[in-house]
This record gives sequence, structure tokens and C-alpha cells, in this order.
Amino acid sequence: MRNLAVSLILLTSFAVAQTAVMPEKQWGETVTGLMRKGDIPGLSIAVIRDGKIHWEGEFGQKNAVNDGVTDGPVLRDTLFSAASLSKPVFAYIVLRLVDRGVIDLDKPLYTYGFAYDRIDKDSRSKLITARRVLDHTTGLPNWGGTPLEFLFTPGEKFNYSGEGYVYLQGVVEHVTGKSLEELAQQEVFAPLKMEHSTFRWRPILANQLAIGKLETDQPITWDSPSENPASSLLTTAHDYAKFLVVLMNGVGLKQATFQQMWSPQVAVPQMGPGISFGLGWGIEQVGASKYIYHGGNNVAFKGAAFACPEKHEGLVYLTNSEGGMTIESALVKAIEGGDHPGLFSETEPYTSPRWVARTELIRLFTQDNLDEALRRYRELKAERPKAIDEDLTRILGRYLGNNGRLEAAIAVSKENVHNYPKSARAVDSLIWAYVLSGNVPLAIQTDKLAREVDPSNKDRWDSIESWLTEYQARIEKPFALPETTLKNYAGVYDAGQVSVKDGYLIFRPSVPNEP
Repeated sequence: MRNLAVSLILLTSFAVAQTAVMPEKQWGETVTGLMRKGDIPGLSIAVIRDGKIHWEGEFGQKNAVNDGVTDGPVLRDTLFSAASLSKPVFAYIVLRLVDRGVIDLDKPLYTYGFAYDRIDKDSRSKLITARRVLDHTTGLPNWGGTPLEFLFTPGEKFNYSGEGYVYLQGVVEHVTGKSLEELAQQEVFAPLKMEHSTFRWRPILANQLAIGKLETDQPITWDSPSENPASSLLTTAHDYAKFLVVLMNGVGLKQATFQQMWSPQVAVPQMGPGISFGLGWGIEQVGASKYIYHGGNNVAFKGAAFACPEKHEGLVYLTNSEGGMTIESALVKAIEGGDHPGLFSETEPYTSPRWVARTELIRLFTQDNLDEALRRYRELKAERPKAIDEDLTRILGRYLGNNGRLEAAIAVSKENVHNYPKSARAVDSLIWAYVLSGNVPLAIQTDKLAREVDPSNKDRWDSIESWLTEYQARIEKPFALPETTLKNYAGVYDAGQVSVKDGYLIFRPSVPNEP
């Protein structure tokens, strides 16, 4: 839902005010400046003018941690997780099938013979059509378990849903006998020469893949082998711009189908007057001009694409940072000339009190005077209690620990436990800080405190204690392996990637598919 809120509020605000476009020669400098403010390691961007790619740029690093696997600058072929920018591509595939009579937009999906036991016990599932999936009126949640619980009767109103897309994927694959990836290659990637785009991650792509940066400064990769039409697209800004160019030029679909794609299918009054959703895109009509937009919001990978079909122009950018959307409004304003005050209500800009506080606290605690940093932290927290809360302090502690500021990480985490004594998350972060510092006995002692704070989570604390006890035993009896042996453990696993650097095994976890 947050993706949609960001998307539609951006559309509204884009319509409200237009300012002078920044001179093109300043775009690169503007991008790098915004990346610093948003704590973004790498970014790829493409701008469309007159129905063609007019300007593009690659900035920063594929991997801010530089663990030897994907070091180097962002290049044109660097793959980013596009997150929910997957949805417009899948919508286009479906509409091409509609044009050929393979799928009917308004035929109930259950009639195609695809059994989907996550919803078929509820009679309302018989009301779901391709149209209701693409305009988010299925009544399904964004993501859910099994069985899926309907939020309302399909067609009744709007609710952003990735689950609907997954259901439609199953139907389309059943009808065509082809996988999502095969259909994407056939209908989009091959015809448009999108040579660096895929819905299916494979180990051969590892060296091209950008590594995401969490707010705690940890690296994380998005390498799920599952094909998901709502979230698994890996692509480049250059490739995605090719897709936007085709849309801007009215290629690949019947004109009547394009009109349906960009015509309001359902109003979204909770996002403001005049906001609607079409088939795969958020829509805002401004006079004679229509703007289409979609955001992408996977963990540590953020981006956005929007365009004005009548003007044959648009923009797409992709980042490998949890802070990627903090620069969205400023970036669009600089390049497209739009002012977007409404965007701030859903996307936290780098000028927000919380982001400003985060930046200032990191600066304070990465200096050498820990006592002064703690004193200033307490002052700032008293001044800005809503900005400097338990969550931000926990993230700060993790950030410091991941950057080798172990004494500061422990001090900040202890401060958080003191301020929020009933928070299991705060205690959990203190355990982590002690582990990083090598003080396993204190970590075990803190685990006992966690049991008192959250006795309902006994299995978790038992698991942590067991791991800590084994870890302590390994520390007391260390052993070394030759690097040639360590390399045997390097590779791609379901849980993430393992690499070797300076005689150590480095593990980089994967992110679950939760767009």
C-alpha cells in the first residue's frame, strides 16, 4: 500500500506545481549531491524526452561494503531489484495477451481451470478477473498467508495487492504453458532488446547485481530464485527506459488497449481527489495531460518511474539503498520541474526530522568523544522525541556495530534498553552489540534479560542462547583453514551468498520476497 500511496501522492503533487527545470548540465551534480544526502551507494537513472532516451547516468558503487564479490562502480548493465516496478511490465504482458484473445480482462479467472487453493474456498474468488487484478480491486491483501483472507468483495473498492498479481501469474502460466520469465522474454525483453532484464535471478548474474544497503549499513542482496510478477524484476534504468519509450510511443498494444491502461478504472479517494488507478499504473489527469506513475519499494532497493504519454517524456531511477526514496521529490523537481509537497506525507525525505537526526547522530558517534556524543544524544532526544525514538536508536546501534564502532554501539544500545526497558527489540540489539565486541558472557546475560522482557518468545531466546554457547566454545578453541579450503564454501545458498576475503568467510543474506 505504501508504494501506491507514494505513487499517487507524487502524481497529485506533480500536477499542483511546476517549477523551472534545472539545466541539463547540472543533472549529474544534482544526482550525486542527493545521493550523499540520502545515503545512497549507487544509482542509475534515465530521462526520456520526445519519445526517446535523452539522458542517462550511472553513479556510485554497486556495493558500498566492497566484499570482493561485486566491487566497482555502477555501470549501465548493473542489475537492480526493481521491486514493484515489476507490476507495470507484467500488466503490459497481460494486455498483449488480451489483444491476441488469450486472456479476457473481464472473464473470471477461475474459469481458466487454474486451481488456486489459497483462495478457492471463498466463493468471492469467483469474482476476480484480470482487470480487477491490474487495477487492485480484487479485495486481496498486499501480502498474506494461506489461506488468503479477503478484505472485501472483489470490485467493491481499491486495495493495493501483490497477491492478486501472483494469482494472475498462475492463470497466465496455466493458459500459455509458459513461465513468467519465458513470457517476459517473448513479449517484452527480446522485442525491446532489454538485454539486462529478468524476472528470475540466476547465479550467473551475481557479478552484475547491485548489493543493497540497509539503514543499519549492512549489505543485503535480492537474489530470490522465485519468479514474482509483483516484485522480482531485476533490471537497469537503461532497460526500463526502453520499456517506457515503447509506452510513450504507443507501440505493442492496440490503441484501445492503451486507452484502457491509462484510463481510470477505480477511484482512490483516500489518496486525494482525482486520484485513480488504471491497468498497472497510478493515474492523475491534469488538464489535457495525463501522468502515469509507479514506485518500487523492496528492502534496500528503491526506485520510481513516471511519464506523461501526451508529452512523450518520463523518468526512471533505481537505487541500492534503504534511503533511495528520500530523494525522490527533490530528484523529480530538479529534472522534471515538478514540485511535490504531498510526497512528504508518505515518503520520508532526507530533510525530515528523523533523517536529519539520523545523519547528525551518526556524525557524532563516529567521532572519538563518546561521552560528548551520548550527552548530545540525550539532548537531541529530549528536543525531538518523535524523531529519535526506539527504532532510530536501535538502527543507530546496529550501524555503529557494523562499522566497527563497538564501544559506541554498546553504549547506544544500552541507552535504548534504559529508555525502553520493555522492548525486546532493544534488548536484542544489545545482545548483538556484545557479540560483535566479542563479549559473549555479557551477551548470554543480556539474553536472560530478554526472557524477562518477552517471555512469550522463549523459543527465540533459547535459540540465541544455544548459538551463543556454541560460539563461545569456538572462540575458546579457534582453528584456521587455508584459503583454498575456505573457497570451497563460497557460493550461492538459499539464505544468501558466501564469499572469501582476507582469509575470512563473508556471508551476505538474501532478502525474503516482501515488496
